[in-house]
Amino acid sequence: MERRLLLAGVAAAGIAIGTPGTAVAGPKHPKPILEYGQDGGFVPAGWNELRAQSLVIYPDRTAIADARHRLRLGPIDRLLRQAVTVLSDQRNGDLTLGPDDPQIADAPHTYFRTRVKGKELYLSAYALETYRAAHGYPAPTYALFDALENVAARVRMRGERYRPDALKVVAIASEEGGPSGAVRPWPAGVRVPELRDDGWWGVEDRHGADARAVLRLMPHDGPEDWRHYRVPSGKILIFSYRRLLPHERTV
Repeated sequence: MERRLLLAGVAAAGIAIGTPGTAVAGPKHPKPILEYGQDGGFVPAGWNELRAQSLVIYPDRTAIADARHRLRLGPIDRLLRQAVTVLSDQRNGDLTLGPDDPQIADAPHTYFRTRVKGKELYLSAYALETYRAAHGYPAPTYALFDALENVAARVRMRGERYRPDALKVVAIASEEGGPSGAVRPWPAGVRVPELRDDGWWGVEDRHGADARAVLRLMPHDGPEDWRHYRVPSGKILIFSYRRLLPHERTV
């Protein structure tokens, strides 16, 4: 297995850290200046689309964990410097395993991204947590992961619920009902998602009244709570959704 360190328009050294207000992508929906999460792995269709970043931090120091909790942080200059230092060093992208260490298949990648003064650094580490016992990745990479995990835990514990009227919805065609055989009728007040050309599944963003209709008529216990619905055509769809993060919104 190997990890990839991707540098997007950034010199590997000499990156200056400014105040949290310096890395703004636009006046309405700024991109995060620091984020991490997971992607990939052996997961069902639609899972990655509903897997929000574990943590995003915006230029005004607003932090959102799992697209569920929000908290305004104090100073984060030290955390930003740590992230830039780790992501700027290519050696932190080297996976080292001994002959007796396990070879892990189908695990997710943990990724880190920081944007400062218009520059971006990105690192993707395959099976980062699973290889920890084998010290597969350099200590600075794990130290950054721990630092971000600690911030995310604080946001989850102390933050308020993050509840925008903006959703990412996923629908997957099915030939049968859920574990108990239960299939709900598709609510009349919710627009049925369009499936892709293969007719197998579809993903859409919903804003405003469309999002509020889903929240009101199709409540669930989180993105991992997939529920079965029968649409007017008779087809069964497995359906779930999550809240869109501010920088994911198009309106």
